Amino acid sequence: MSDGSGIPEAAQPVPLWTSPPQAPAVAPAHGSAPRNVTALLVRLQQEKYSGTVSVSGSPGGTIHLRNGLISAVETPGTPSVESALLKSGRITDEGWAAGLAATRDVDGLGAALVAQGLVGETELEVLCTATIHEGAFALALTRPDGWEVGEPTRTVLAGYPAQPQSVAEETARRLAFVTGRWGSPGELARTRLRPSASAERVAGRLAPRHTALLAVANGRRTPRDLAFFLGRGLFAVMVDLIRMDDLKLIQWEGGRRPAGRPSTAPRVPGAGAGGPSGAATPPPAGSLPRRVPGPRPRWTPGTAPTPPGGAEGAEPSAHQELFGQSDG
Repeated sequence: MSDGSGIPEAAQPVPLWTSPPQAPAVAPAHGSAPRNVTALLVRLQQEKYSGTVSVSGSPGGTIHLRNGLISAVETPGTPSVESALLKSGRITDEGWAAGLAATRDVDGLGAALVAQGLVGETELEVLCTATIHEGAFALALTRPDGWEVGEPTRTVLAGYPAQPQSVAEETARRLAFVTGRWGSPGELARTRLRPSASAERVAGRLAPRHTALLAVANGRRTPRDLAFFLGRGLFAVMVDLIRMDDLKLIQWEGGRRPAGRPSTAPRVPGAGAGGPSGAATPPPAGSLPRRVPGPRPRWTPGTAPTPPGGAEGAEPSAHQELFGQSDG
């Protein structure tokens, strides 16, 4: 069986995007219109196409292809290579402008940045690879309106581009992770959050990446906003927020919580334990009075205290983030 793209249906990659409600503005040179963006990319890979696939919608974005392979993904849904470099302070605005001025051809921006000593070649390659997968994840959160195939445009390209099928499979894995641990990835990307009282009490024991998130979470910013503010990938931020939600370090604005989500919070031995009736055991007679906490401290944006060397402060995330934080 085939969907018209010339690829047997059994060999199709995991479909990341459903068919658009209207026909794409520009279709490949031959054959029927692909049923989704993944099928389109597989066909363009067969044709060894070099150019762009502009996906319209919210957020929409641009997929850059070289010889049919994905060399970059740019979308308003997650920071691009440019945003990650500038927000992290790796490159200044002046340095980026100098790299643009030194670019000799449409594919030479990355080489120009490296040649001027603004960023290391390996560091840039790692970042380019990360933004391909981060961009694909952000694009997969909503249904596209359509797509258009066009000529190559200038951007920072990965030296080792990715195959569409591998990007599709990795994106499906990330979507499944967020869905299983929190709920709808699209809803999580839109939900605003702020630090909880529990986070303020344990501020000195948090990992720096968690503290940085809490310092800029003000109840008005969504995970996407936090990603752009810190120059981190959207999925990387979501992974940390899910972990922080398990630890009750954040609260969602409007009391929004994923429906039917199983509890994954760590359990404290003996917490809530009682007698046969299940009632909590009262404190023994003569026990010390409970401390009453004073006024809650306020978060200072931009601060990131170094955690102590204890196990809790030094605990790594389950995923390594290629923007310098945590990721899948």
